[in-house]
Amino acid sequence: MRLLLVIGNLSDYHVPRYEALAKLAAARGDKVSLVEVFGRSGLYRFPQEARIAFFQSSPPDAVTLVESASETDHHWLRVTSGLLTALRRYSPDVVVTLGYNTYYSLFLWLLKALGKRFTLIYMSDSKADDGRRYALKERLKQALVFGFDGALVAGEKHRAYARSLGIPMSRSRTGFDVIDVEYFSAASRVALMSASTIRCNFGLPARYAICVSRFIKRKNVDVLIDAFCRSQVHAAGVSLLLVGQGPCGPEVRKTIDRLGMSRHIQILGSVPYCEMPALYSLAEFAVLPSAYDQWGLCVSEAFAAAKPAIVTRTCGVANELVLDGINGFVVEPGDAAALADRLVRLAKDDALRERFSQNAVSTVRRWTPTLFATNVIELADSLTGAATLGRSRAAAT
Repeated sequence: MRLLLVIGNLSDYHVPRYEALAKLAAARGDKVSLVEVFGRSGLYRFPQEARIAFFQSSPPDAVTLVESASETDHHWLRVTSGLLTALRRYSPDVVVTLGYNTYYSLFLWLLKALGKRFTLIYMSDSKADDGRRYALKERLKQALVFGFDGALVAGEKHRAYARSLGIPMSRSRTGFDVIDVEYFSAASRVALMSASTIRCNFGLPARYAICVSRFIKRKNVDVLIDAFCRSQVHAAGVSLLLVGQGPCGPEVRKTIDRLGMSRHIQILGSVPYCEMPALYSLAEFAVLPSAYDQWGLCVSEAFAAAKPAIVTRTCGVANELVLDGINGFVVEPGDAAALADRLVRLAKDDALRERFSQNAVSTVRRWTPTLFATNVIELADSLTGAATLGRSRAAAT
């Protein structure tokens, strides 16, 4: 089987996923190729060190179509021309693309509709409760998704949403939003041996809860600040570390000042991927208070670093990775009182926090790049086998 992975930008998160896929495919005698559409990330401002190292190793069958641009730039002609060239060069049996509405995915969708003979799978972490849904828009999505053969999604809630768009459960698998658990676990353990140096370098407090989030409205950082103030855990020496940036940054700072929390809440801007394990390793626990989040990779990272988490019900990780009362807490979005209560419980109960931490490590062990690779291959096998059988039956009749 020849498989082609098409992705907007091979960020540090995607590198271990692709490498696991290439390793599994090679072991089976299959061939995997990679098309990175853009050489720069439109989301991450800091250098993507894993991506840089990946391409410096001169990997076979991996190309970047537009090296000097990002996903936010428009290079329709170069991208479409490059995709056509890649399809001719690699002749894939299966194409796995990021999203069903990115313009490179739409182009692949169009080529398939015009008769190109490949199985088309999209990767997505969308789910039904990601904000308000509109009936007309959902019907348009259904018409679009009808042209795809299968979907690799984040979790079971995401599979249910894919089914609502027309992808039967038999043609979807989970495992899209995984992280390099082994890397984060090992790096966090190493960081603990240099705790004093790390605290000095970042100016970290002795005890803190960590929230890694963009400063945008739906992330509910203001709700977390309110809950932190209500909880009064700062009186017990627990601070709040906010890692992120975004358009709501000035509002976040105003809220902190208004509540008199400037001595107890610290903000770090963008932190490179390679330095994040250190921040998780010294934290007490993580918090993701979003109105909704497609998944919550920061929670996977926290779990890999043996830290429990508090998340809202509308985060993708809720009730799938984060199990309420087992390895963390799940609360309703916007409920500052409930969030404050859980902050107190985790901050003040050392035995509870330790038990949750051990369970977090156990839970995240399966959410690895190996899961991604295994489920991509399994789905591709399933779809191409069904397609071959269908053609055979058609020929027989």
